[in-house]
Order: sequence, then structure tokens, then C-alpha cells
Amino acid sequence: MMLINLQVIPAISANNDFLYATDKGLSIKGQVRETGAPIPCRLRLFEKLSGRMVAEVVTDQNGFYEFDHLTKTKFFIVAHHPTSEFNAVIQDNVVPK
Repeated sequence: MMLINLQVIPAISANNDFLYATDKGLSIKGQVRETGAPIPCRLRLFEKLSGRMVAEVVTDQNGFYEFDHLTKTKFFIVAHHPTSEFNAVIQDNVVPK
């Protein structure tokens, strides 16, 4: 079983009308783990309301990732297993802070 461990990091954003902030904005960061062990993989961030993809990142070797320059809106994250052994894992209703 692959789990996404999220840690939402607060930041300051003056612009809540768009998905991206001109400064660092709000952030979502965390670590992807499979049965307790960190794994590197590809993650995609989607805006929940429209369903459009906002960003894509690859974790480091320890499964850590960060999405930044975000504004306060709801997102969902899709983690893709590096060997396609499992279907993608989705973390829903993620709100950066």
C-alpha cells in the first residue's frame, strides 16, 4: 500500500484570486511512502474545482516533495507509483497554508 504523508506549510499570499502567487505564496509539502518506507515518484497537483493540472514534480530519493507559489484553494494530488506496481494514489481536498 502506498501512502501520501502531507505536511501543509503556512506562507503569506496577497492574491487569492489566482492559483499561483507572485511570491512564494502558500505551500504543500510532504513525503510519499510505501508500506512505511519512503519512495521517489511523480506527483501531479490538480485544482479541485476545475480538475485542471496545476503542477507536476518528482520527489527526491527520500520521497519528499513541495508545491509552492499557490493560493488558498482546494487541490488534489495524484501520486504515480515509480514501477506502476500500484494504481495512482489520490489525496483529496488538500488546501495549502
